[in-house]
Amino acid sequence: MTESENLFTCFEKLRAETLSSLGMDNPLLMQIVSARLLIERVGERDANYWWDSQVLSEFGQGALEETVPRTATQSQIELAMKVGRKVENEAIDKEAVSLFDLGPFVESQIQREIDTIDNGDGLDILTEQSVEITESGWTRSFAEGKLTVEPGIGTPYEIGSISIDDLQEEEVLADVLSQLIYGYGEATKQELKIPYYSLGK
Repeated sequence: MTESENLFTCFEKLRAETLSSLGMDNPLLMQIVSARLLIERVGERDANYWWDSQVLSEFGQGALEETVPRTATQSQIELAMKVGRKVENEAIDKEAVSLFDLGPFVESQIQREIDTIDNGDGLDILTEQSVEITESGWTRSFAEGKLTVEPGIGTPYEIGSISIDDLQEEEVLADVLSQLIYGYGEATKQELKIPYYSLGK
C-alpha cells in the first residue's frame, strides 16, 4: 500500500468506526473531524513538522491519559483542532473559512458533537500515522465530487470565495470540505500549504 492509500484507510476508519464508537453520529461532522484529526496528526513534529505539536502521537496520548484520564480522548480532539486553527489563523490574514475554522455555525455544531464524546478506545489508530509526505496529491482519494482546487503557490492560498450563510447548507459544506481536504494534499514534508475560502457577501 502507498502512503496515500494507508492514510485514506485511516481516514475511513476514523470516520466510519472510531468516531462512531465514541458517540458521534452526524456523518458530515464526523467527516470534518476525521479530516482534521488525520491532517493534524500527519503535520505533527514527528512526521512532517507543519506545526510544533505531539497531541495525537503516542507521547501526547499518554500525557493526556495521565493528566485527564476521564476526558483524555475528548481533550485530544479539542487540542488537535486548536493547533490546526491557530496555525491557519496566523497564516490567513483576512476574513476566511478553512479546514480548522468553518465559521461559527458549523463550529458550534462540531463542538456539540465533541461534548458528547465518551473516552471509548481512544484514538490509537492515529498514533501510527507518523508518515513523511514526499509527494503532493496525497488526499486525492479522500475528496468527493467535482474538484476545482488548483495547486497553491506558497501558503496560504485562496481556492475560492463563499458566503458564510451558504455553509449552513449541508451540500455546500460537503463540497467546501472536499475542496479544503484536497487542497491540504498539496502539502509535503516541512512544506505546509493552507487552502482557504475568502468570505464574500
